[in-house]
Amino acid sequence: MTFPLDPHERSPKGDHNRRIALDLDLDAFAFKAGVTPEELRQYEFTPPDGHFDLSVAQRVGEALERLEAIREPKVDNGPSPLAATEEDPPIAAMGTATYRATHT
Repeated sequence: MTFPLDPHERSPKGDHNRRIALDLDLDAFAFKAGVTPEELRQYEFTPPDGHFDLSVAQRVGEALERLEAIREPKVDNGPSPLAATEEDPPIAAMGTATYRATHT
């Protein structure tokens, strides 16, 4: 079963982002989905209110579900923050725990 179940409700750009998170290039994913690279390209770059091939959407959705079940998506949240040390003041002492408006 794919999400969303109805291929009419698929989001081509969202599916594109899901493919990228799986770290798969267009040709490799097209092969796994059983569509041509050109069909996948046309589907993924469908405008938000544009029409797309429902059979391609269904195959893409099934492939995404199958691959996401066995692969961990690659998520880039930027660099890791530096580790805090004992010398670092607690956040409350830094004045960021609460905000008080001052009247002038």
